[in-house]
Amino acid sequence: MSGPETNGWQAPPPAHRRPKDMVRVLGVPNFALFWTGQLVSGTGTWMQTVAMAWLVLQISHSPGILGTVTMLQFLPMMLFTLPAGVLADRVPKRRLLLATQGLAALQAVVLGALTLVGTPQVGVLAVMAFVLGLSNAFNNPTQQAFLPELVGRSLLPDAVTMNSIQFNGTRMVGSALGGLVLAQSSAAAVFLLNAASFLASLSALLLLRGSALHPPAGERPGRRALREGLAYTFRTPAVLFVLASLAVVGTFGFNWPVAGPLIAQDLLGVGADGFGALMGAFGAGSLLAGAGLIVLGVGGRRRMVAAAAVLAVVLVALGVSRSYPVSLALMVLAGISGTVYTTTANSTLQREVPDRLRGRVMSLFVLLMAGSTPIGATLLGWGADAFGIAATIVGFGTVTAAGLLALVVRRRPA
Repeated sequence: MSGPETNGWQAPPPAHRRPKDMVRVLGVPNFALFWTGQLVSGTGTWMQTVAMAWLVLQISHSPGILGTVTMLQFLPMMLFTLPAGVLADRVPKRRLLLATQGLAALQAVVLGALTLVGTPQVGVLAVMAFVLGLSNAFNNPTQQAFLPELVGRSLLPDAVTMNSIQFNGTRMVGSALGGLVLAQSSAAAVFLLNAASFLASLSALLLLRGSALHPPAGERPGRRALREGLAYTFRTPAVLFVLASLAVVGTFGFNWPVAGPLIAQDLLGVGADGFGALMGAFGAGSLLAGAGLIVLGVGGRRRMVAAAAVLAVVLVALGVSRSYPVSLALMVLAGISGTVYTTTANSTLQREVPDRLRGRVMSLFVLLMAGSTPIGATLLGWGADAFGIAATIVGFGTVTAAGLLALVVRRRPA
């Protein structure tokens, strides 16, 4: 379904995209460079997020402190993502991405060096987490809005699908690899691997051919740019539904940097090796989902809601399970359902939103996908301290299911 503003272009339904249609976009040199660089650096960033969470828990032995540090990493998403979307629509996106990813690379180098020479204090880790969050707050909406400039309109549906799989898959796979490397080596190794991963993304950005880019047409946004983006969102039911569901699922369903270490340590009684295997199962599910999306297509709103509902059930089951094999299987399902949900939501927004508003609306996607984590991480940490991690995770799964049901019921008459 097309949104009310399409600038004369309507994307083909994603369910009808064939695998070769989606993969062919990698034949565009600029997109292939960009996609590969972001695949490597995005994976490294999520590796670091998981390793930092485990390190904080080992130092502090407090779910509440872990939730607070995680909150500080994602707090800039709440504070700066919407202005970042306006900035992405105003300035050259490649230049902005070079700045944000350069900052993230520097942060990873400093964090790795500090961890090599000794065990950093929790306060230092909190500052480093905030710096990474600041970089991501400006990087992520800009990355989303850069796609039309890389491929133009004719290949945009395919680029959206491939980028969505990359954008959301790195979250899952990076989390898994972070746990595995942490189990086999150390947190310092993970941080330095993340620093090295930015060589790929920075090199790719520098190697892009400027003559092959497709700069956006039309006027640059003015003083009321943010208000215009919000107004479009609230008057477009399809977009509003996706973003409302993201608010629910992002807050209660995507807190793995906090939930993963607590499930491993408190519910299953396993150490770094067991934690790494849990996150590996999570990543395996994400890879399976990504392969399935390429073959079957991204799908629409029904698949998005079904995936979120499965994720809610998985959360409840993880809170109940005390069996390590069962929890491994559930983490595979979490990776599958989470990747299908986020990829479908991302792709739906990219199809609905007109070019001139893409940076602002995709900044809302990033805000609700990652910016809701400070709330969820803090609530999860406090809840685990007060009621135990089992009851808290069951509660989060229940709230996710109830929120989705309320949105579907409210949407149905329209």
